[in-house]
Amino acid sequence: MIETLKAGEVSAIDSKTGKVRVLLKGDDDKTTDWLNVLVPYSESHSDNYTLSLKQTVYCLFFSEMPEQGVVLGCPMRGASSSESEVKRTFSDGGSWTYDGNTLTLNIGKIVINGDLEVSGTTTTGGSINLNTHKHDGITAGGDMSGGPQ
Repeated sequence: MIETLKAGEVSAIDSKTGKVRVLLKGDDDKTTDWLNVLVPYSESHSDNYTLSLKQTVYCLFFSEMPEQGVVLGCPMRGASSSESEVKRTFSDGGSWTYDGNTLTLNIGKIVINGDLEVSGTTTTGGSINLNTHKHDGITAGGDMSGGPQ
């Protein structure tokens, strides 16, 4: 089996099926059939990475069926992250970063559907420890301060 690797631009997106069509420039400007986009670990959980129109992608085609192939991925953009950092920046400027056992969210709003359990030291703004912080007349932590029950 001979494989062919080609670069092209995303020309159409079907988000519901996770497929795209790709314009193969320099190949008589042919557009592919709908191609699957490969993502990591999608058999064990659901990963969704939406590509953008005109985004450059690399596709692998098989010689027995040249009209069929898969999108392997797109070129990585340069980043200002360190070697140990994993970072995802979204088109609206929001991002998450994981580095040295610390997850940092830089986003406008967090919505949690379900239970939230927090353990360990909880701080805000890097200076207030929510586990021990208290105001006059109010007890800290899980103590009851005499309000409605």
